[in-house]
Amino acid sequence: MKKFEDLMSVKNEIENITAEEAKEKLNDPNVQFIDVRDKESFEKETIGNAMHLDKAFLEFYLAEGSPLENDFFKNNPNKEYVVFCGVGGQGTLATKTMQDMGIKNVKNITGGMAEWEKIKNN
Repeated sequence: MKKFEDLMSVKNEIENITAEEAKEKLNDPNVQFIDVRDKESFEKETIGNAMHLDKAFLEFYLAEGSPLENDFFKNNPNKEYVVFCGVGGQGTLATKTMQDMGIKNVKNITGGMAEWEKIKNN
């Protein structure tokens, strides 16, 4: 069975940004935040205009021809996507998945929502 540290080594294959860097992008119309946490967490609180894409269904949202395909990505190929989760693990894996499925400009917030909470009111 694969070890956790091996699984998370994909963090070296994606672009990671800090919560502070993400905050600077909050009002940029060319940036779309993607919340990959569960629906209940998303409904309690999220970041800015974040779109909810449950990590469990991510491949189905992105795959061309899937019954759950989300046209947003096809219609906005030049947007920058900033992904986050609760503490960073799911966001890391989701960012790698998005990258592998052809999304070009995708970044992960290191530490996810936990790091965002620390700086959001600064």
